[in-house]
Amino acid sequence: MSAVGPFPWHAAQWQRVAAARNAGRLPHSLLLAGPAGLGKAAFARRLSDALVCTQAAESGDACGACPACRLSRAGSHPDQHVLAPEEPGKMIRIDAVRELTTKSVLAAQAGGYRVFILDPAEQMNRAAANALLKTLEEPVSRSVLILVSSHPDRLPATIRSRCQTIKFTLPSADQVRACLQGRAEPSEFDELLAVSGGSPLRALQALEQGWIGEGRRLILELTALRQRKTNPLQIVEEWEKRPLTLVFDGLKRCVSDLVRLASGMAQGAIYHPGLRADLQSLGRGIDLQKLFLFNDELLQIERDAARNLNVQMMFEHIANLWLQITRPGGQ
Repeated sequence: MSAVGPFPWHAAQWQRVAAARNAGRLPHSLLLAGPAGLGKAAFARRLSDALVCTQAAESGDACGACPACRLSRAGSHPDQHVLAPEEPGKMIRIDAVRELTTKSVLAAQAGGYRVFILDPAEQMNRAAANALLKTLEEPVSRSVLILVSSHPDRLPATIRSRCQTIKFTLPSADQVRACLQGRAEPSEFDELLAVSGGSPLRALQALEQGWIGEGRRLILELTALRQRKTNPLQIVEEWEKRPLTLVFDGLKRCVSDLVRLASGMAQGAIYHPGLRADLQSLGRGIDLQKLFLFNDELLQIERDAARNLNVQMMFEHIANLWLQITRPGGQ
């Protein structure tokens, strides 16, 4: 699913940016920060299109008809640049950031702004972030840098402090249900709302990729491992057959639910409310501290995966950790 927009939950953020531009106070650096699945990348693209447009509408949007807009729509506008990892989950290369720094000092070729989008910005390593500081510290007129991040806390403070932050928050449940209208059965709305964490675009992604079914499957697999009813290598082989992000993100959601249920944090705020009984059975008797440590390990593996990813070793490590915390008599 491609996020397009504009989305109704972007209205306040768009008005703020459009007003700043109309008043001649548009910052050189913006940080679009908020949970995943809110369309921040679509917002960045919308703003980029508006900034290169030569006949922007009163709303601040691109006109869609001028030569600049036609180039933008074709993906060939010389003043629009997007920096992203070469592969999903990998890091943004320092060479790409250095190239951005070189281009950012040049004048816009088409008379508008020169716009650079980094998405996801937190995928820069320290060297790349340090290279970006030069551009942030010495901004060039009519050049705008847009950082998109679902984890702004992972960005160095030196980067965050030099950007004006535009915060995106979860919309109301009614807006998420409206987004699902006509795409999912009304009976699925609440489960999709829960498994997506209240994020509308993630709810659509959950529907398309079968997150609820994957959660059910993972709970069965973790139960089989806990009960020592299957060979761990068979489970690892099954995980390898499925899309990496589907399995890994599914594991994070399941473990998060186990932590929440074991700690009594919330009666309803779990990703899989329809699987509550299965989750309670799976987590019964497991030491809460060990669940916390297991959850922390998953998050650390996610960060490490951006640098060096061996899928088989990663899944074997996860399976072995689960076996350790569910060892009979050792909880």
